[in-house]
Amino acid sequence: MTITPARVYPAARQPLAGGFTLIEMLVVIVLAGILISIVTISVTPDPRQKLLREAERIGQLMSLAADEARIRQLPIVWEADLRSYRFVTEVGGERRLLSEDDLLRERTWETPLTRLSLQDGAGPQPAQVLLGPGAPPVRMAIAREWVQPHWRLELTSEDATVRIEFDEAGRATVVQ
Repeated sequence: MTITPARVYPAARQPLAGGFTLIEMLVVIVLAGILISIVTISVTPDPRQKLLREAERIGQLMSLAADEARIRQLPIVWEADLRSYRFVTEVGGERRLLSEDDLLRERTWETPLTRLSLQDGAGPQPAQVLLGPGAPPVRMAIAREWVQPHWRLELTSEDATVRIEFDEAGRATVVQ
């Protein structure tokens, strides 16, 4: 008896369709949307953080200016308006910006201010307040002594208010 092998017929093959399914496309679009929103949130600077960084910079610059005033034995005054701030000295009756010093040069505010107030340690009311762009600048003399009066600077933008407290040693503390 001879056995003949059964004929194997190939299964009918359908051509494979190229491309992605609708579900795969939707998953990719959702993931891309999530990634774009994360990048947008992390790239957009928070105005309150910018004002906080500016306040910390002011505290460090005030400390540096106090050191410079002690070393040079020269009075230094910090002036500020709603657009910018600067360190000024008076030599022989002549008012000069400290433009030769890269750190104490004139700077514009990173965040536009709507209010700027300066309060010395003597009273509860602000000694000097700027509310408009045309007002004369706020001025604070940088003490050359090691012990200084307590004072406070308040920066206000459209989005936030930050206070900088200066203690008797001239150290700055930023308060939100």
